[in-house]
Amino acid sequence: MTEEVIVEAPKRDFYLKLTAESDMPTVLADFYQQDYITVVDDEGNETQTPDGDPYLVTHTHDYAIDVVGVIYEPTGNMLTDDEGNEYPEMAPVDGWHVNMRLVGDAVRETVEALDETHGVTPETPMRVWL
Repeated sequence: MTEEVIVEAPKRDFYLKLTAESDMPTVLADFYQQDYITVVDDEGNETQTPDGDPYLVTHTHDYAIDVVGVIYEPTGNMLTDDEGNEYPEMAPVDGWHVNMRLVGDAVRETVEALDETHGVTPETPMRVWL
C-alpha cells in the first residue's frame, strides 16, 4: 500500500491589523509608489524631484489589497431609531484592517513577513475575496 501525501496549497489570503491608518505608508512601504519628474539641464545632468505624494498600489498581476479600515461589531445592545425600528448598537474594533490576496509568488516573502508581525486570523472575516 502506498501512503497518500496531502500537500496544502500555499496561503493566498492575508488579514492584517495595523494600529492606525497612519501606519500604512510605513508598514506597507513595499506597496507604495512615488512618481518623479526628471529634468535634464543643458549639460545633460538629470535631476529628479518627487511628483505628488507616494500612493498605495492596490493591485498588480501579483497581488490585490483591500483597505477595509475600521471594522464595527455589535455591542449586544439594541437601539431604537426615530421611527421605532430597533437596530444593534455597533462599536469599532481596535485597529485599521487591510486584506491582501496573492495571485502569484512574486511578493510572497514580503507579505508573509507582514503576516508574522501584523497578521490576524479572524473567525469570520468581515470582508472576503470572491
